[in-house]
Amino acid sequence: MPSSPNDAAARSKPSRSSRSKWTAAAANLFQVPKDNEAARTRKLGEVTAYAIKRDIAARGWPVGEVLGNQVELMRHYNVSRSTLREAVRQIERHGVARMRRGVGGGLVVQQPARDSVVLAIASYLELAAVSLSELFEAREVVEGLLVGLICERATDADLKRLGELLQGLLASAADNMQLEATRHLALRGAINSLSRNAALSLLLESLYYVTSDMLTVEADHPDVKMLIRESRREKKELVEALLGGDEMQARMAMRASLDRSRKQAEQQLRRIRIKFEDASALTLGVTHDSPNAGNAAMKLGHRTSLRIAHDIAAAKSAPGTRIGAEPEVGARYGVSRAVFREAVRTLELHSIVGVRRGLGGGLVVGKPDPAYTVELTSIYFQYARLKPRHFYELWRTIQTTAAQLAARSIDATGRRQLELLLEQQRQAGREDMLEIHGRVHEAISVLSGNRVLALFTKVMAEIAAYYSTRVPLPDIWKVFTDSHTELVGAISRGEVALARRLMTRHLKLVDAWYGEAPRSEWLQSLRDTEELSPEWPAAPKVAATKKAAKKPPAVKKGPVRKPAVKKAAKKRSKS
Repeated sequence: MPSSPNDAAARSKPSRSSRSKWTAAAANLFQVPKDNEAARTRKLGEVTAYAIKRDIAARGWPVGEVLGNQVELMRHYNVSRSTLREAVRQIERHGVARMRRGVGGGLVVQQPARDSVVLAIASYLELAAVSLSELFEAREVVEGLLVGLICERATDADLKRLGELLQGLLASAADNMQLEATRHLALRGAINSLSRNAALSLLLESLYYVTSDMLTVEADHPDVKMLIRESRREKKELVEALLGGDEMQARMAMRASLDRSRKQAEQQLRRIRIKFEDASALTLGVTHDSPNAGNAAMKLGHRTSLRIAHDIAAAKSAPGTRIGAEPEVGARYGVSRAVFREAVRTLELHSIVGVRRGLGGGLVVGKPDPAYTVELTSIYFQYARLKPRHFYELWRTIQTTAAQLAARSIDATGRRQLELLLEQQRQAGREDMLEIHGRVHEAISVLSGNRVLALFTKVMAEIAAYYSTRVPLPDIWKVFTDSHTELVGAISRGEVALARRLMTRHLKLVDAWYGEAPRSEWLQSLRDTEELSPEWPAAPKVAATKKAAKKPPAVKKGPVRKPAVKKAAKKRSKS
């Protein structure tokens, strides 16, 4: 069904005491450093915009507060008027703040727009040509987590509301496509929100946005009535399973719905001679007969950016290759100057293209970089005060899946990369421990071959900078390193099931040290893990918490009196 992002999350203004601190001390086990050589050179306007957003977050995101007028901001950030204006345009586009004109005006802090974050993630996935296959694979992973969390957390009031939404959908006439889509979106948004995990909810919303954009069915499609019946039946099975608390049945219903959507997509793509594995927003967005060609909701600027990105990918142009002067390229795509500039601005944000100044300048080919998306998403989660527990739930699910997929598709280059990171981890000094640990996990997510999982691993790494933790002691660090060594070995050998189990075990160690588990339980967790891996070095001894079982009394030879037998039997029973 057609869809658009929903803003279902209720947000409240954070207190100053709970705001996060942007300091080097906030490094943690999952932080992934930015590769300065690989990252694109940021313009001064972008750097200034980032500094303003950091300052807003550090102040506790005071909605409605005026940060300063134009002159004051130029002085504070030591930039020119034109640079500040470019920074403010970015800030306004992100929904972080807006410039109010007139007396008493200035840059006013706004509530960050959730839709802007969803659109940023969706735009990157589309412009980076992430395939439908990757999108559906990621949906299968996170939708499974969604069902489990709903069965764990949904209240009676939640489920009652869910039942009412289902009844409203089933009772309405199926001949009004707009109303049908609205009711489906309301029900899907309600289901998505019941996980009570802001990170999971946002990721799913972004995935729904992209797949719906790519696979919209028009009202006059010959199969539309059948698709409506199928969609209603699937929603009914899923909601009834959730109402009954049947997690297994709910998972099966969610999976069946995804499988049906995949088959529907394959049939649509077959008609335009595109394989499902090759389909992406770029291939569908520029195909005149594509399922999405008549979607009026897709803005012309966005469609133009897809066309430019598609042509760059088709030409297999290396980064730095000149595309042409802006007026020349704009005329080539037959759009107005304003539309073309909007398209170029979107492409620049995701580093698909760059603008070279001076003689021989113009648009040049770039390399897709998720830095903008990661930054905006992490700032939103800081404002939403994402809890460590919710962060860890999604992180754990992504990492265990990434380990499986990496083991399934690892090649010689990937093996060398992981071995190099392991060697760096073994030799890491105290100041580098946390950084290298995160880089191992990022590498595994990239080797999974699923760019959705890799993108959200980067987002999770950025979010983790808000949760401070201590650098592990040497003996504990050795346990982490040995655990990584064992895990990388399984991935390198292509042992899929073992890779998943070892990643799960590794994350249990990390959770005991980093997560919400009490620190006093760390050594006990370590000892429990050792029982599964006896080749690991012995952990420090822990005082026993249970009384040793009593041995049964020895029975003397010869005649035994009756009372003594009863007493011995009683003791055996107790033991």
